[in-house]
Amino acid sequence: MGYKDEFASDTGWSAVDVSVRLNNDRGTRFATYLRLNGVVTVIRYYASTQRPKTLTREEAIFLSEAGFAILPVFQDRNRELTDFSAHSGREDAKSALKFAELVGQPRGKNSTIMFAVDADFSAQDHDRIVDYFAAIKEELNGEFAIGAYGSGAVLAKLLHEELISVSWLSMSRSFRGTEQFFYSSQWSLRQVPPERFHDASEIGFDRNVVRQSAARLGAFQVDASGLGRLASDAHEAAILDIIKQLTFTAPAAGGALRYVTTEGLRFRASPDGVVIRDLTIGEPVTDLGPADKEGWRKIDVAGQHGVAFGLYLRAPVRPEVERLLQAAISEWVRFDKGRANETSSPYHAYIGEMWAAIGKPYDGRSRYADGKEVPWSAAFISWVVRQAGSAYDDFTFAENHSAFVNSAIKARITGRTDKPFWGYRINEEKPALGDIIQRNRENNNFSFSYAENHSSYFSHSDIVVEVTPDVVRVIGGNISDTVTLSGSPQEYDLDAAGYIRPNQRVIALLKNRAGLPPAE
Repeated sequence: MGYKDEFASDTGWSAVDVSVRLNNDRGTRFATYLRLNGVVTVIRYYASTQRPKTLTREEAIFLSEAGFAILPVFQDRNRELTDFSAHSGREDAKSALKFAELVGQPRGKNSTIMFAVDADFSAQDHDRIVDYFAAIKEELNGEFAIGAYGSGAVLAKLLHEELISVSWLSMSRSFRGTEQFFYSSQWSLRQVPPERFHDASEIGFDRNVVRQSAARLGAFQVDASGLGRLASDAHEAAILDIIKQLTFTAPAAGGALRYVTTEGLRFRASPDGVVIRDLTIGEPVTDLGPADKEGWRKIDVAGQHGVAFGLYLRAPVRPEVERLLQAAISEWVRFDKGRANETSSPYHAYIGEMWAAIGKPYDGRSRYADGKEVPWSAAFISWVVRQAGSAYDDFTFAENHSAFVNSAIKARITGRTDKPFWGYRINEEKPALGDIIQRNRENNNFSFSYAENHSSYFSHSDIVVEVTPDVVRVIGGNISDTVTLSGSPQEYDLDAAGYIRPNQRVIALLKNRAGLPPAE
């Protein structure tokens, strides 16, 4: 997939920007559509004149009561180079402050006001834009965080000058620096082309893919009395609640419990019909039987009926394995599905929880005395296994993968049925859900025999959360400084018989035995 197609991908979109007021009948219909599609944040406008595009307090209360977070963007002109100067920056900041006061946006709480740079300016024009944002920063005086909408080149410049903390990438993919910025890890959210139109409400909108939670974006909500507060990430919390119920969800009447096997499975109103929302891997659904098109199944998701392609639904496995999968997926969701960074708040503290569970004083920002980062991938595995319950009490919780791999191999050799994992060569057993795959890192080339006889060396391991006829996919920690399910290290090819193919740097396969009878 090339840049054009990747830039147009809306996978995981969870925010919209809208230029009309929504506290009316049309907006109510539109809000229902947004909720069904998992939208968390609605981006609305501050402007220096009372135009229909401008957010009001009444609309802010309406959106908040509907469960959305609000992210305001100031744009009255902001398209010509003459719109940008220190003077216009001060005036626009003053105007934005007045609208924030009218709407109820909370001061001093790190909520964000975005400012638009809605054109493709050349590098020699950037000084005027820098002057504009420097004046905004001075005028806001720390009362609000500052964000910018614009090209990759403009956003990169403003981040470098430390004038913004939230970067919103314009949908104009041909703008200067946008391709490079798109492939960087710097953008907070990005606008997806083209503009969409919701027929039922007759409202046009833009989709946005978001890399950060609503709270980290500085989005806010306003209560019925007009009091503003920083938004909590209600959408991600809801996903976590769903995932945490994985092993305890009862199917709807007349159906069978199934779990989603792959991330982003489309939940549709009918086969090939309107997408209601994307489902999360591991999410429980009720299978209500075949739909009227081959391969599709009628499903119930939290009381809502629709369809999904049956190939990507599975029957439950052992409860002990489901609990481990739940724990791994919950951590992935908690780390913004791989978009979070280990050094950012609150994620560095989450890693601190993992370390504390094995008695170490580190967190996501920790470094050794020589300046090297403290790797936390084994602490992640130990944490996830610990969260999976008492069936895993005899796991060797450790800060090195090699320690629990060595323990699992020896458990298998000595027949220790109290141990939840046994270690195998890749040609001895096939990987399944809830297993652990250990691999070499960097330039190391340790073998299974080495792992059998050593308990301290550098390696990595992940938890198997998806199995197809061709590959297994895994969730791991400390990959690209986050918890992730994506990327080439997170997928292993299988041969025709279902074994891990050689030459993928795999050292050992740890088979999950939790919940099995001792004789198996």
